[in-house]
Amino acid sequence: MAYSDDTVLSKLSALNETQEGIVTAANWILFHRRMAKRTAELWLQRMKESTSHKKLNLIYLANEVVQQSKARKRQDFLTAFSPIIAEATEVAYRNSTPDIQNKIRRVIEVWRQRAIFEPDVQSSIEQRLDDVDKGKSNASSGATGRKPLLGGAFGGSFGGSGSSSAPLEFTPILNSHKGLALKNSSATIAVGSANSEYQKQFDTETLPVPPVYAARLSSLLKTLDSAHIAVKGAIEARETHIRNLERLLSQSKTALENDKNTLKDIVTKRQKTETTKQEVEMMILKGMDEPQNNQTNGSNGGEGAAGSSTEHDAASPKSPEVEALTPPGQPAYDTPTSSASTSMLPPQFHQGASELLASLAAPLSGVKRDKRDEPEVFEGLDDDVADMFRNEQMGSPAKRSKIEEDDEYHP
Repeated sequence: MAYSDDTVLSKLSALNETQEGIVTAANWILFHRRMAKRTAELWLQRMKESTSHKKLNLIYLANEVVQQSKARKRQDFLTAFSPIIAEATEVAYRNSTPDIQNKIRRVIEVWRQRAIFEPDVQSSIEQRLDDVDKGKSNASSGATGRKPLLGGAFGGSFGGSGSSSAPLEFTPILNSHKGLALKNSSATIAVGSANSEYQKQFDTETLPVPPVYAARLSSLLKTLDSAHIAVKGAIEARETHIRNLERLLSQSKTALENDKNTLKDIVTKRQKTETTKQEVEMMILKGMDEPQNNQTNGSNGGEGAAGSSTEHDAASPKSPEVEALTPPGQPAYDTPTSSASTSMLPPQFHQGASELLASLAAPLSGVKRDKRDEPEVFEGLDDDVADMFRNEQMGSPAKRSKIEEDDEYHP
């Protein structure tokens, strides 16, 4: 059977999991080893379009092909599968059941033990599978309350099962990247097919008969048109993806400028607060020093205070003079000074005053006074007071009160 894209795709679609079916398909592919690169591209395309069970069969087919090539020491298929085997195994491993994932792991372990691929290729394969497992563990932890940053979207390839939990600003980028990956894959396959057909028609020494050659050229034109459309679609998808990235970059730059402005505002406010705090502290310290200065100035003597008060009086304007409202002056009395010991003694009456009171209390009639005693009676009294008492004693009998024999007073 001649080699063509349709033939390869049909054989890949009809592949079953039996040992005979896989070995038969692998031998047919090995027979067309000159088309190893094109076969690998079609194999990757069918891998992305198949179900999980079919993907496992395609992994078994690739395993058979590369191991046979390694055994026969032919590097055609090893060279063709090395650039795409990591992506293909990740596609087959993702979203598969645990049983299928374990089978894929066993195949990859065989590749490691037998050193089928180069060490960097083998490490890339294992790293991608580990990233898928990490993405699943992050998704399960997010279901229990811990949400991952991107929901495992960047675990291996973009647009995976965890992309729905990614932040909203990453959703357009993830979608455009997923579309770009599909367009790029289709373009790669279409371009590979076009280049292969072109090489067949123009790199041959013997040309077929003109009618056959014209038909082949028409088929080549259709293939080139398909490649043109596929590449154009990939270009549009890449431009869309770039626009989304630039939009996110622009938003990030705007947010960065806002953050810088906010930082400047905070720094300005902090400096103002620090300056105000220092001023308030200085005011507090000055307020504590003023009482001490006042005490020091008071102890220096009254000269400074008097001088300052004089200067203050001279500087301040004089108040208008107002006539003082003062009570009339009181006569001055000579108040005898007494010591604290004598002030506590009872008052002493003058001897002449006591005799005078006794003479007034005695009856006036029939009493003969000794004139020699008068000077002693009025001794110590003022002259006017003594004269008053003398005149009263020397008065007429009509003005005196009469005293009867019964000593009863009659006015």
